[in-house]
Amino acid sequence: MATEIASAVKKQISSSLVGVEDALDSVISGWVNRLQKLDSDYLREREIDVRDVGQRMMRHLIGVAPADDVEFPQEAIIVARELVPSDAIALANSGVVGIVTELGGTLGHTAIIARSLGIPAVSGIRNVTQRIAIGATLLVDGDTGFVTAEPTDDQLVAFAGCVADAKRRSIHESKIASGPCQTLDGTEIALYGNVGLQGDIDQVLERGLAGVGLFRTEFIYMQSKDRPDVESQRFIYAEMAERLGDRPLVIRTFDLGGEKLPLFLSLDRQSGTSNTNLRGLRFSLGEQNLLRDQLTAIVHVAQTANVRILFPMVIGGHDFSQAIAIVNEVMHECGASKRPLIGAMIETPAALFCLEEILELADFITIGTNDLTQYLLAADRELSSAHENVTVMHPAVLRAIHQIVTSAQQCYCPVCVCGEEAGEPEFVEIFIGLGGRELSLSPSRANRMRAAIGGIDIAVAKLLAKQALACRSAQDVRELFSQGGRSRVQNELRQSSPHLLASSP
Repeated sequence: MATEIASAVKKQISSSLVGVEDALDSVISGWVNRLQKLDSDYLREREIDVRDVGQRMMRHLIGVAPADDVEFPQEAIIVARELVPSDAIALANSGVVGIVTELGGTLGHTAIIARSLGIPAVSGIRNVTQRIAIGATLLVDGDTGFVTAEPTDDQLVAFAGCVADAKRRSIHESKIASGPCQTLDGTEIALYGNVGLQGDIDQVLERGLAGVGLFRTEFIYMQSKDRPDVESQRFIYAEMAERLGDRPLVIRTFDLGGEKLPLFLSLDRQSGTSNTNLRGLRFSLGEQNLLRDQLTAIVHVAQTANVRILFPMVIGGHDFSQAIAIVNEVMHECGASKRPLIGAMIETPAALFCLEEILELADFITIGTNDLTQYLLAADRELSSAHENVTVMHPAVLRAIHQIVTSAQQCYCPVCVCGEEAGEPEFVEIFIGLGGRELSLSPSRANRMRAAIGGIDIAVAKLLAKQALACRSAQDVRELFSQGGRSRVQNELRQSSPHLLASSP
């Protein structure tokens, strides 16, 4: 994108006879206006990327130091209307410990980068720059999204207690990170990491995970500004695979479309040259040049590394077979002899109805709980957290997952579950009770999950799962995990099958 902006600036200077700073400002404003006309919340966030490039170019022109050259007070928290991604990275290098902004969302690059760097970040607080004074004391909870300005002594003490508890848990959990991940009875559970950035591999290795279960490659496209070429992608995949060694790297092909578009495709949408109303694999099949480049890079790396291909939002056997055919064509074109394992993400109702034909073709499948929950419960994914019944713990979602796991096991097809709630202990206990043995989650949750799995009794988990499937609401399922609900389940087992209960070591 920087190259295109520079070219546009040159044309602006020649046609309007203005200075370079004015020309750059005009070009950036024009691009932003074009994005605004697309009437998409997600694409409005992409305006930040355009301004990011423009700001960096302007800084070079006028000699202003970037943010990482600025000295901030110790434990500073940045409160701003918005931050561009490069600023987030620079602020992290400057020692800033928190970010609070008016604009931005959980899918924005700044939020993604902040999470990856371990910086608490809260966005979407209206008029926050007007409501918080410079120098104010703030408590920023990136997990809950709460920001407390000028906290009372009691609030400070409570927050410090929460931080101390979190550190103690982290220390305790890290002690078992290098050990096996298994339940009370010794059943092995494979924990993989979900990653979106190249640097996330550090966390996968530090936490002793079994590999990468989901590499969200769309972030490469969102960050690159231009269409990524084969070599740039090949370099990224090869570097990640090399660091993982024999552990698998599951590369999900770009999950784009709808409102999730990189800038170059956003501009195509406005000009009508790109079919961007589809999502997942169907979108990819409509952007075959883009898909072939990515698959070419993956196939090259897979010749010498444990790399697997995962296609997103597979609908049925028809689109999945088309994708597999393209992999075979790419292999022939590259002269490759080693075919990487190919998997399908099961995350739509259509895939549930076409599961048998998908399993006939797949080397493995992955259950995407985020989208599966959204589409099964007819909910807005961005607003779902506000509704207690829009959760993977809803009986309808659990029954769907049960069907997927059972069908996959009957076909001897490995099945893994991933998604935000794959890192929640209650859901994982049900998933294990349903027969699941592979989980892919955020690396930051891995130590806590390993500790939780170590306390799971398979017999209890199976009975909890059975009763959860018979529930009528998410609230009913949650009540199973209350102290009283769990006690009832354990008492049932003691009375009916005491020999099945594992003993805590």
